[in-house]
Amino acid sequence: MTEPHENFDSINRISPVQLSPKELQAKRFQSHSHTDQKKKSPLREQTSKLPKNAVKLKPPVIAVHFTWALVLTILCFFLIGPIWALYKTIQLRRMIQREEFNAAERLSHKITTVLTILTVLGVFAWVAFHSVQ
Repeated sequence: MTEPHENFDSINRISPVQLSPKELQAKRFQSHSHTDQKKKSPLREQTSKLPKNAVKLKPPVIAVHFTWALVLTILCFFLIGPIWALYKTIQLRRMIQREEFNAAERLSHKITTVLTILTVLGVFAWVAFHSVQ
C-alpha cells in the first residue's frame, strides 16, 4: 500500500524520440544546407529624395532670456528667483543644442513667467522703498 516516494532527481528523463547517430548527422547537415539557401542579404536603408518644391522647416525660435535674468540678478534684492532663472537659461541653451524643442519651449515659458513676476515685484519693492524715504 505504501509506495516509495519518487524524488525528481531519481526519475530518468528519456527523450520521447530516440535518434541514431546517422539520423542526427543527416539532420545536422540538412539544417545547414537549408540555412545556406535562405541567407538573407542585409536590407539597405531606404532613402528618398526630397521633392523640388519641398521646404525645410526651421526650428522654432525660442527666447532664452539670459540678459533679462542677469539684469534682475544684479538689480534685484531677492536673488533666489533670478539665480534660478540664470541656471534655467543655461539648461535651456543645452536643450536647444540637443534639439529638444518642445521641452525647451515649455522651459522658456516658465522662465518668462518667473522673470515677469520678479520684475513686477521688484518694481513694487523699488517704488515702496523710495516712497518711504
